[in-house]
Amino acid sequence: TIKIWDVVSGKEIHSLKGHTPGVKSVCYSPNGQYLASGSEDNTIKIWDIVSGKEIHSLKGHTKSIRSVCYSPNGQYLASGSLDNTIKIWDSNKNTIHT
Repeated sequence: TIKIWDVVSGKEIHSLKGHTPGVKSVCYSPNGQYLASGSEDNTIKIWDIVSGKEIHSLKGHTKSIRSVCYSPNGQYLASGSLDNTIKIWDSNKNTIHT
């Protein structure tokens, strides 16, 4: 589960559920509209921050994802995995960039 909190009030805004098992990394997109999460289930999920809904599930790694990070312009998302690979995803197409 990923929890999004209002840091001023301390109140929970969203509880994001969809990964099974545990989440290992999260990262906000540069524009603040999306959250990427990487998990032990070998997937990356892209979440809409306002609605709290999962909008994409990216598959391509064969082992647990340990790190996700958006590029400064938000066009790409990098992911690192225990499968000894780093993948670069095109965030506009939600595909692996080759």
